[in-house]
Amino acid sequence: MKPLSSALLFCALLCACDDSDPGSPDSGTQVERGPRAIPLEGDPNGLFWDATTQTLYIADDQNHRLLKYRDGEGVSVAATLPDAPANSPNLGEVVRLQDGTLVTVRFGFGNAGAVLFVRPDGTPGTVPGLPANRRRIGLTVTKDGRLLDSYFVRNNNVNVGSVAHVTLEGTETELVGALQKPVGVLAVEDTLYIADQIAGKVYRSPLSNPSSLTTLATIAEPDLLALGPGGSLLTGTRQGTVLRISTTDGSTSALATGFQQVRGLAYDAVNRRLFAADHDDDETNGTTHFLQIIPVD
Repeated sequence: MKPLSSALLFCALLCACDDSDPGSPDSGTQVERGPRAIPLEGDPNGLFWDATTQTLYIADDQNHRLLKYRDGEGVSVAATLPDAPANSPNLGEVVRLQDGTLVTVRFGFGNAGAVLFVRPDGTPGTVPGLPANRRRIGLTVTKDGRLLDSYFVRNNNVNVGSVAHVTLEGTETELVGALQKPVGVLAVEDTLYIADQIAGKVYRSPLSNPSSLTTLATIAEPDLLALGPGGSLLTGTRQGTVLRISTTDGSTSALATGFQQVRGLAYDAVNRRLFAADHDDDETNGTTHFLQIIPVD
């Protein structure tokens, strides 16, 4: 693993937790602000921070399951997902719906793409009737509770990508087309943001007219998107950097550096810390994937 940037090494390690929610850690639990690298038995991709229960959900790209992290408890299995294909268990983003249902997407490599869910009582399921050739990666929930996913299909080695409104009943209606490889998708208030990895663009559009895209930022191979400090956007790079993107003018800056490959991100605004899925892409010296916890001050 590459070392954290020197600036991070001087940040405070812990702060007190003030959380009285019954689903949250006890009030005496110390909040881990980092910097800390937690080795995982799995490959993290999508991350979702549930502020209500103070729980981070992690899509395990390797083992077709959802993990969770809680202060004072560490990492554990949240749910094992159904219908795992033998050769393509890969999962993308994970989100939580208003009723507590967890939803994630499976990439599927053109033959096993799917949308998967876990009900609040722990019952897992697969959304029926969706095309299996769609390589799904991104996922977001709008403020009115709609679920949007991003995917692409490959025709004669040419990608054709889209963002769609998907329901757990089994419909998937295209909202944005003519993309190449839409990886990140994020709804913030009335705005939709899309990171297209092949185009090297982060787009935005009004949710009232999602296909009316404008370019917010030009970035080499942007990944999944998350909301960050001060209303900024966050995305990771294959060079191990967490980038902050201004939603005002599209300018970018490095928020943290020194990792392997940064995939999913989640920001805990109350405790001013960032979670990052740190993927090891070099298996020549052994493979170690991490959940990184990064203080943001």
